[in-house]
Amino acid sequence: MAPAPTLRTSPGGRALGVLGAVVLLVALAALIFNVFRGGSDVADSSTTTSSTTSVPAAAVELFPNSVEASSYLNGHEPEHLTDGDADTDWNDDGARGVDGWLRFSFSTPVRITEIEIQNLFDDERFKKNYKIQGYLITTDDLTIEISGRLTNTNDPQRVPIASIGTTELTIEVKSTYPAEPAGDRPPFNELALQSVRFFGSQG
Repeated sequence: MAPAPTLRTSPGGRALGVLGAVVLLVALAALIFNVFRGGSDVADSSTTTSSTTSVPAAAVELFPNSVEASSYLNGHEPEHLTDGDADTDWNDDGARGVDGWLRFSFSTPVRITEIEIQNLFDDERFKKNYKIQGYLITTDDLTIEISGRLTNTNDPQRVPIASIGTTELTIEVKSTYPAEPAGDRPPFNELALQSVRFFGSQG
């Protein structure tokens, strides 16, 4: 009995098979490229949105509409702390800073990020008056208490503040640097401060 004839493929059939395989590979590669490209676009879009919404507002100077103090010496009222005049200042009424406090009120809520505390500019008066050493700062919008110590200098000193919508900020005096005589002149009994400035943004 003769063997079965062997199946033979014509050159045209082989070419058609190769062409079909190439088309299938190209289609598969295009699909994979589009999937990965689409995911990248989504990631880029998310990144852009996130960075846009997290940009903080630029800090500006904020101005309270009123200032109160535990006490004051006539001619050295607490309002002088925020009047921008280098020739005026606040002194307590001979209390040496004991139980001293300052309260600043704002007409609308503000987001305070920093305050600047300035001791007396004049070197002799700076030396002869009591100065704030330890402080406790509170605001009416958060229960966070901010405490620290100032250095005994008449350079401006910055204190970071946590606040989101403050209408009232209070500085309590917890300790002081003592007054010293200047030459043959005795020291004063007053705690003195030149100015307090506020920085942040409107709430």
